[in-house]
Amino acid sequence: MSSGLTSQGNFWTNFFVIDRYVSGVVIILLYLAVLSIMGYILAPYISKIYSGQNTWLRKYTDPIISLIERAAGVDREKTYSFRYYFISLVFFNFIVAIFCYFLLVIQGQYFPVPGQRPMNPFLAFNTVASFITNTNIQDYSSPLRLTYIGITMVIITLMYVSAATGFAASMAFVRGILNDDGKIGNFFHDFLVSLFDLILPLSLLATVLLIVCGVPDVTYSSITIHPFFQTYTVNIPIGPIASLEGIKVIGTNGGGFYGANSGYPFENPSWITNIIEMVSYTIIPFASIFALGRVLGNRRFSMMLYGVIMVLFVFGSLLTFFAEMAGTPSYSLLGFSFGGNFIGKETALGISQSSVFAVGSTMTSTGAANSGLLDYTPAGILGILFPMLLNDPLGGVGTGVLNIFSYVIFTVFIVSLMVGKLPELMSLKIESTEIKYSTFTLIFHPIIIIVSLGFVILLAPTLMGSFINTRADQITQLLYEFASAASNNGSAMEGFTVNSPFFNVLIGVLVILGRYPIIAFQLYIAQSFAVKKPKVQFGRTVDIGSFWFGFMLLFTMILLGLISFFPILSTGPLLAWGKAFSLTMGGGI
Repeated sequence: MSSGLTSQGNFWTNFFVIDRYVSGVVIILLYLAVLSIMGYILAPYISKIYSGQNTWLRKYTDPIISLIERAAGVDREKTYSFRYYFISLVFFNFIVAIFCYFLLVIQGQYFPVPGQRPMNPFLAFNTVASFITNTNIQDYSSPLRLTYIGITMVIITLMYVSAATGFAASMAFVRGILNDDGKIGNFFHDFLVSLFDLILPLSLLATVLLIVCGVPDVTYSSITIHPFFQTYTVNIPIGPIASLEGIKVIGTNGGGFYGANSGYPFENPSWITNIIEMVSYTIIPFASIFALGRVLGNRRFSMMLYGVIMVLFVFGSLLTFFAEMAGTPSYSLLGFSFGGNFIGKETALGISQSSVFAVGSTMTSTGAANSGLLDYTPAGILGILFPMLLNDPLGGVGTGVLNIFSYVIFTVFIVSLMVGKLPELMSLKIESTEIKYSTFTLIFHPIIIIVSLGFVILLAPTLMGSFINTRADQITQLLYEFASAASNNGSAMEGFTVNSPFFNVLIGVLVILGRYPIIAFQLYIAQSFAVKKPKVQFGRTVDIGSFWFGFMLLFTMILLGLISFFPILSTGPLLAWGKAFSLTMGGGI
């Protein structure tokens, strides 16, 4: 018995302590397997929502939806084309944003909290713009800037609205492929179905699971603790943390109750809550990909998309993991045995779980963080950054479907020209309209990032005074900030002062440009599909479910990213990486 325990102890010691490269890779792959399985389980439910069938929850939610529609004067049977659908989407979001902006501006005046400073108009604009677009960049000090009114009626409300808006847009896009009557749906009905049939139930489930696993959810504003061997006390802000956390991850929002986000013990106290959160923010995006195969009658297509996304997911996770394990040579000069870059990471989670969590939050539009991104190595931050440069390939709630189809349409057209076949997608002919607007989608994202970066570096040099790092790292931090805003991700590398009127307005405008014009382009594509009659395929078109099409799709995504951002990457993270390891490029760096 004793010998068995000893050998067992030696095995786990070797696996988790000595063979840390092996155990780290195994942990990452286990995480990805769990995420995939949970997404696959939810896929049949989402496919019913996409195809307009009744779900098992509909008998409970339909009376609520009907009541709200009657009160608002909405006729669910009446469907609309792109113009009215998109105007309704923008108008509804605008009204909610104005209401929330008003609450943030007055909260410090009419609902004061001791020691709290009210939000100025620039910061309030940045906050509302960020949360209504599902970006959730937090330039304010959370939770010290917010009262319960601000947290519940503004932050949590905007999280639900933005997530339901994104999924409603994906419903319209799928409907455009399926229908041939020129209509893509009714936004208000799609919004309510998304909210009550999908997002709200899953958020409540995630909230309950997090509470059971130790995340607090209380109605008082702080707790008082007495540090050991000290005479003073410390007040720690606390409140409805699990309630916010549930919609934060299910809605791929990412904005945390605390500034440290999921790196704060109250938001993410253990490895169990860590995997619950990661499953929560990937389950709808993964399930939506799998559901496409069911709804469109081509499961090979959805498996191809899953394979492409998983290749990017594995590459980013392993690049970040191995980079953080390697660290930088200067660490060895500190006089201790170096076992990986643990700076800014929760030791209970380790490098592997921190790496896959960070990459997962940028593969989706979540932007949550369980570690300090500023402390990652240049190669490590590159693995986290590159998905945002591709506009979050897995995407957020609903928007992932829109993003990936832009790449698919573009790739179908290119491959068809190469092999001399008809450019068709789901028996629908791809013509100039689809190519034009998918191209707009793909180039608009890098344009707004690069223009913002160039403007700050070249035209506003005085704004660079708050940076604490070298020039290459400054470019990396700015690139990360603008890529996060433009892709509606919301994660932040920081390293400079962002809470200033200039950056509040610039980032606020950037998140709006990264959200609504791109949704407009994609919904217009859906409208174009909706007026086409499907044609029978005779083997004259590209097989979009094949391995080779998946390879070309992956190649196209990476090529577009390299063409757009390689010059900036070469003067940012790649340059910093080369300097850290004394690499030479053309005679030296």
